[in-house]
Amino acid sequence: MEYIKEQDLDYILNKFHDTHKPFTGFERFIIRRDEIFSEDTGMDPDSVVECVLRQDEHLKNFPHPVRKAKAFEFVLKNTRISCDARDRFPGLNMTDRPLHKTLVNAWRKEVFDEIIPEIGARRTRLEKDGIVTIWPDYDHSVPVWERVLSLGFSGLREECRLAHNAHPWDEEGEAFFEGIEVTYTAIIDFIGRLADLADNTAGSERMGMALRNIRYSAPKTFYEALMVCYIYFILCEHIEGLQVRSLGNFDKIFLPFYENDLKNGINEEEIRTDLAYYFLQFTAIGHAMNNPVYLGGDNEDGSTIINELSYVFLDVFDKMGIYNPKIQIKVNGNTPKTFLLKALDMIRRGHNSIVFVSDATMRAALMRDGFSEDVARTCDVKGCYEYAVQGAFSCEMNYLNLVKPLEYALHKGYDGVTGVFAGTSSLNIEDYVSFEQLYDEYKRQLKTVIDTTIETVNSFENYFSYINPQSMISATFPSCIAQGRDAMHGGAVANNSTLLCGFIADIADSLSMIKKYVFDKKQISLRELVAMLDTDFSGNEIWQKKLSLDREKYGNNRDLPDSIAVDISKFIISSVVDRPNATERGGKWTCGFHVARMSYDQGKKTAASANGRRFGEELSKNLSASMGQNREGATAAILSATKIDATAFSSDAALDLGLLPSAVKGDDGLEAMHGLLMTFVKRGGHAMHINVFSADTLRNAQSHPEKYRDLQIRVCGWNVLWNNINKEEQDGFIRQAEALV
Repeated sequence: MEYIKEQDLDYILNKFHDTHKPFTGFERFIIRRDEIFSEDTGMDPDSVVECVLRQDEHLKNFPHPVRKAKAFEFVLKNTRISCDARDRFPGLNMTDRPLHKTLVNAWRKEVFDEIIPEIGARRTRLEKDGIVTIWPDYDHSVPVWERVLSLGFSGLREECRLAHNAHPWDEEGEAFFEGIEVTYTAIIDFIGRLADLADNTAGSERMGMALRNIRYSAPKTFYEALMVCYIYFILCEHIEGLQVRSLGNFDKIFLPFYENDLKNGINEEEIRTDLAYYFLQFTAIGHAMNNPVYLGGDNEDGSTIINELSYVFLDVFDKMGIYNPKIQIKVNGNTPKTFLLKALDMIRRGHNSIVFVSDATMRAALMRDGFSEDVARTCDVKGCYEYAVQGAFSCEMNYLNLVKPLEYALHKGYDGVTGVFAGTSSLNIEDYVSFEQLYDEYKRQLKTVIDTTIETVNSFENYFSYINPQSMISATFPSCIAQGRDAMHGGAVANNSTLLCGFIADIADSLSMIKKYVFDKKQISLRELVAMLDTDFSGNEIWQKKLSLDREKYGNNRDLPDSIAVDISKFIISSVVDRPNATERGGKWTCGFHVARMSYDQGKKTAASANGRRFGEELSKNLSASMGQNREGATAAILSATKIDATAFSSDAALDLGLLPSAVKGDDGLEAMHGLLMTFVKRGGHAMHINVFSADTLRNAQSHPEKYRDLQIRVCGWNVLWNNINKEEQDGFIRQAEALV
């Protein structure tokens, strides 16, 4: 692997896990973590957890922010650490999310089992039936990275001290500031522990010097800035328990450090090597959905942020052959074509951990949401391809299955799989005299599900700061400091909740087939169709094939299914956007069309559908066609997806695009990819990512996995290795490739 010394790989790849899946085409020697983290440096993980619980027994009368901060402090004083000449970044912790194992999960159980048990029971039932999957979301927010780098840990603590001393605070405010004081003092002391260890470890002197420099000061060099971000990330995500869903606008926030290093005579090759070791930390962590970082956007004067560091970033990532972290690129009209071509070339060569997001679309959506153009311009891209203004705390794990309400409409209000009454009665099948009547009933059922979901989520989001108060990120938000309020308790500049509505292609296609064959052509009665669906097309394979192969499907620029998809999206927007969320958070609702793994998880609980999909099969992803149904090519897929107004809601609307290797060959192929991207952006699309594969290659990879250990595949909003997904998922991608033209 370029930039990384061979003898360093095993150490880095194993310092976060006891076992490690190979990330490329070769096996690695497994090093035991207890060989990496010496017992001389602290307690073993089980002892840390046990002692945190014992300590907390004496803090029962303290507010939760203080109890959690004290637990955080104990972990940092006692967890095992590692500094080694084989790495440029220290090993910070042996046990993942110890505060979840001790406090947060207990407080969550208390809320759902004792305080609001009826909400807990309802949430469980909705998920079990496959209609909505919801859980408390502490995982989709981003610190204000520019403040972290400009102030450093000590500067953030000092700013909070000044605010705390500025005037009297109520009980909540006092607990808020005390939690931050304890947390950031613990971080500063912990960095001292790391520096002492590095100073006494042969070959780690440079690491020790950097740690000493950042303990009480803001970073000054590129390496020190990487170190600050790395330490913040690990402590926040893997100890305090809040996923850091972006490493920031990298080419903007790191450019001053990069330029200063070059000016001071630091060799660019050294900077590249530091960057490679930084990347490798996240490869080794191995987050299932990858760790996001974004590039590009506009400066205040309207010029592009893309700069020399942007190219260095892509070049190092490309040469390493990794897929984590994952990269988001803000695309504007002024984004240099050479930069986009470089990224597109990486994708066509299989390094496809890249998604393109339209800056104009995100700005327009945020401005419609009431933010100024300047605030919208600096929005963070996070997670898979979601976005929010800086200093926002958004909660998004609310996945709604758009196909289920049609089951209810066709079964008198009962679930088509379990037979359980869903809560709202519908007509007998024979009583639907027109497609419009059935469609109206579908919307009525959908609205009931939306209302139930929002009411449920609002009920438990009121307890977020009780379950999991957040001192680290709150200290980076000026609005939290000004109010003395936790980011989870309404302190952020925006405190939104998002309803993620999945499988719009499947519901549009199913309704289209019902309209076409039941009400327009009258080739089959509605009762006969429902009987087929209830028996999973058993004995009616001809009809299953007919419905499946019908080319009037969403994703092919066809009027009927596309118009239904657009109408349903408008109905969702009108039913969700701007509704108030939890009173304790004081924000509002928006919506999006991201599905993550729900295509499979909810698909297993969804009956056969009128588009020819069988019971339990996967459902469609994001704003893409159902798997194997995009038969008219990439341009048609873009035209369908961009008919939905992505500026009408401030969340994601992503298109998963598949292209054949033969279509992207040579200079002409690269230009064709660029043309598709810019068409998508100019038509108001939000996010687009690309897989380049042929069905023959994927079938061969399925039969001979040992030959394709480094084959990457883009799954919804992240990358995985082909060999790490199951056969069902592999078969879906093969069907998609077979449909490509």
